[in-house]
Amino acid sequence: MIDLTITVTTDNDTWSVKPTVGTYVKFERHFNQPVTQLAGAISMEHLCWLAWEQSRHENRPVKPFNEFIETVVNLELGEPADTPLVKEA
Repeated sequence: MIDLTITVTTDNDTWSVKPTVGTYVKFERHFNQPVTQLAGAISMEHLCWLAWEQSRHENRPVKPFNEFIETVVNLELGEPADTPLVKEA
């Protein structure tokens, strides 16, 4: 299984998703490509789609895909930092 966490930043929100098996199966059906092939090189469209589909699965209100990608400002891979670094005086 691919362990992938995607942090999405849009024009007005930031959240993280971790695609589930169901989302990966939907990916394979949609793109007609095994999700295991993503390990070598993943496209921006694939990342956006996985984030979008998982967000929909979690009942997060997101726009239809083509509108959603117009609002995405940044995508980051990996676990989000829970606490920001604090500068000591």
